[in-house]
Amino acid sequence: MEKPLLALAGGGTGGHFYPMLAFAGYAKKKNTFGGLVFVGDKNRIEGKKEHLLKEIFDRYKLLKMERFKGKNLLGITLSFLQTLGAAAKISPLLRGKDFVSLTFGGYTSAPLGLYTRLAGKPLFIHEQNAIPGMGNRYLSKFAKKVFITFPGSEKFFPRKKVVLTGIPLREELKFYKSLSREEVLKDLGWEDRFNILILGGSLGARSINHLAVYLASKLPEGVRLIHITGERNFREVEKLYSETPPRCEVKTLPFVEEMGKLLRISDFTVSRAGASTSAELAFFGIPTVFIPYPYAAYDHQYHNALYYAEGGGAYLFREEDLNPQKVLEIVQNHYRDRKLNSQKGKLMEARFIPEAEEKILKHLLEVINQKEPL
Repeated sequence: MEKPLLALAGGGTGGHFYPMLAFAGYAKKKNTFGGLVFVGDKNRIEGKKEHLLKEIFDRYKLLKMERFKGKNLLGITLSFLQTLGAAAKISPLLRGKDFVSLTFGGYTSAPLGLYTRLAGKPLFIHEQNAIPGMGNRYLSKFAKKVFITFPGSEKFFPRKKVVLTGIPLREELKFYKSLSREEVLKDLGWEDRFNILILGGSLGARSINHLAVYLASKLPEGVRLIHITGERNFREVEKLYSETPPRCEVKTLPFVEEMGKLLRISDFTVSRAGASTSAELAFFGIPTVFIPYPYAAYDHQYHNALYYAEGGGAYLFREEDLNPQKVLEIVQNHYRDRKLNSQKGKLMEARFIPEAEEKILKHLLEVINQKEPL
């Protein structure tokens, strides 16, 4: 019996793209499918990371896609027509083929989800966030299974379809976690210090950047602040540090490909609360101050962060309530009390749900092997 293709979608932002890529890499390694196919938006992160697609996928198609237009009747109608148009362009990749589809949310998943529905093939979806977006809520009506990252998300979907799996992680992260702190520091050429990682998301965050400059002006020499600024804010942040000279060591970087390297040596983090980022911080057991992006759809970043804060491994501040002095006090407490830092790290790590890739693949195989009716 010929193996079916696995068609995947998930992009627009790193929060959808990297979990999709992680699972695709796992599926390729297991050689379960007859081939891997990907569909995405040529103008978003997947278009910029085309070299990663070439490494994993047998075939892929990058289209011009449009975000959902809104919740009123006109917006819904326009979104549907755009999705239908994009779905038609997918047809040459999959027409006449035996395939199953797995989508990872966001507007870029809608065309493949719709095409799969029209073709009468099995559809699976993965939801990364605590509060799902419009696309996954709609596609869940037709999906065989809905894989979720956060306990509690099941209330947004048909309950019988939901499986709590956690979120797929890139092999690179697992590799760096297996290394010792000393090995990674040696590779970087850095002395061992109390490392505070500042993450503002893929585009950066001005509020977090300004907070980082404030922290650096107050923290002692025994601290190293590693600041990922976001590409568009790098020059501005460099200027801020020149105007407010830091007391501690500061390393500023616009973007990092091998994030696992920095996560492995980080003792504390200040971060946005995207699903992938927050899960990676939990995987490495890093105590974190979360400052969720205030304009995220359905306020999902706040609810992502709340899951970790309720577990005791993280602190949560809404951006409008951000108090730099309070954050400084938290960071100083963790620097001075390594036992506290270790305890919080263990609580953070306890919130990570492991083996997402294995769980997802198991459910896909049940359908492929016809343990469930197609």
